This record gives sequence, C-alpha cells and structure tokens, in this order.
Amino acid sequence: MKNALREIRKHFRVYLALVRMNVMSQMEYRANFVTGILMELGYLVVKILYVVVAFSSGRKIAGFSPDEMLVFIGTFVTATGFYAGLYMMNFFQLSTLVRDGSFDTLLTKPVSLQFMATLRRCDIGIFLVDTVAGVAMTVVGLSRLSGPFEAWRLLGYVFFLLCGSAVGYALYLIPQSLVFRIVNARAIAGISDSFWDFNNVPMVVYDKLGQAIGSYVVPMFVITSFPSLFALGRMSGAQVLWGILAPVVFIAVSRLAWTRGLREYSSASG
Repeated sequence: MKNALREIRKHFRVYLALVRMNVMSQMEYRANFVTGILMELGYLVVKILYVVVAFSSGRKIAGFSPDEMLVFIGTFVTATGFYAGLYMMNFFQLSTLVRDGSFDTLLTKPVSLQFMATLRRCDIGIFLVDTVAGVAMTVVGLSRLSGPFEAWRLLGYVFFLLCGSAVGYALYLIPQSLVFRIVNARAIAGISDSFWDFNNVPMVVYDKLGQAIGSYVVPMFVITSFPSLFALGRMSGAQVLWGILAPVVFIAVSRLAWTRGLREYSSASG
C-alpha cells in the first residue's frame, strides 16, 4: 500500500511538472495560444445554440425542462474540457511517436509508460475555456430549478463527472492500443473522436436501445449524462451502480489492451 501511494504521489508531481512545461511551451507562441482559445470559443458558441433552441421553444424534451437540459449541456462542455484539453492530443500523436521512433525515448523514463504516452501533453487554454463555461452553465441550470440543492448531490455530481472522465480516457485508449500492430492509427483516432459527438445531446433523446448501448456496451453516456442525471435526482439505482463500476471495468480493459498491444511493439532500432 505504501509503495502504491508513493507511486501515485510521484506521478502526480510529474504530471504537475508536465503541465507547467506545456504552459511554458504554449506561452512561447502566444499567437497560436490565443488563436486556439478563439477557435474553442467558436465551438463553444455552437454548443450554446443548443441552449438557445431549448429555451426559445420553452418545451420539455423527453420530460426534461430547458433548465434541466442546460445542466446536461453544461456537463458535456465541462467533460469536453477534460477530453480535448488533457488527453485527446496525446492519442492523436501516438501513431507519430511509434512511427518515427520517439516512443523509444519514453521507454527510458522512470515512470509509467502508459502515463507518459497518453498524458504528457495538455492544452490548458482549451481546458480552462470549456471547464469554466461548462461549470457556469451547469450552475445556472441548477440554480434555476425549484427547491434547495443539497451538498451531497453536488459531491455526487463531481464524483460521477470524474468517473465519466476516467471512462472516456479508457474508451479512447482501447482502440489506440492497435497502434503497436498497425503503426499508423490516425484514422482510428479520428473515428474514435467522432463518437464524442454522441454526447452533444443528452441520452434521453435516444430510444431505449440506444440508451442501453450507449450506457453499458460503449458507455459514452456515462461520461456526461450520468453526472447530470445524478444532480437532477433522476438517476436509477442500476445507473448509480454502473456509474461506479464502469470506470473500474473499462480502466482494467484498457490497461489489458495497452499491455497486450505493447508486446507487438518493435523499436525503431529493431
């Protein structure tokens, strides 16, 4: 147990150092940094259009009011900050690392290889834009609902949001593990990225079959819809249980896929 805690603390310190290095690197090219933020703000405007449509219609969607839909959309934007800001770019660059031999340098680092390969890069600008905007929308949506909002519900919301982020990381890592066999997996990264758009709208707009597949088979809805359902008090017992178990299951599966894929890796030196 002590060794495990020591490793966690070490990787946490390393991650903070990597974040600082990424921020300093981005500040060297401030024009690109600002441009990236402006582009993300453009995407954010598109997402806000969902809010405008919901409130302009004034109607419930699958039994959810516009304020409740705002909570769903805010959660999606927040989760997008974790996805796009913290690990998406690492998955897109994995093929390049394997193909040009840069992956060999990661093998020499005294930390987890998976940790370095999938979390070493981040975009703090995208992360801040989406998380701040997403949290603001979620807070506004919850504050407009009638009745008091208990602290335990907020804690549960944060817990399931973190669980959803862990599931998202695992889901995108599993197909990327094929990079060690086929080397160029950028197309796989692009296809996987397109699945994120299923979270653009809450799971409640899909039929029962779609909700079941998106919750239990390819659990994209665990990422954004489950936290919102918990905060709104509309999460079933089965969903609560699966929301807790899903990150454990899929992190284990992704770890297995990574280690098995790594056995197929042949270094650039042969």
